[in-house]
Amino acid sequence: MSNENITNNIPQPDPGWDYYLTYHRLLKAKAQLDQLINCIRELELATTESDQSINEDLFDLTSLLENTRIPIETPDDGYLTQ
Repeated sequence: MSNENITNNIPQPDPGWDYYLTYHRLLKAKAQLDQLINCIRELELATTESDQSINEDLFDLTSLLENTRIPIETPDDGYLTQ
């Protein structure tokens, strides 16, 4: 992550960096996870509604992480996602 710029005291990676999109997708996932943890921290009792909301947020987070996977090229048939 060389050639970092600083914006509002937050390092900004070079858009030409190979992991630029992965980096930003992971930051987004981390922000969503932090938000979910903060919401859960405020709950005193489990309810059907809170469980459903948590599960929906976890589904969204899981989908985001699934879409962050890096395709890996294999010599035999092109790309393989692990």
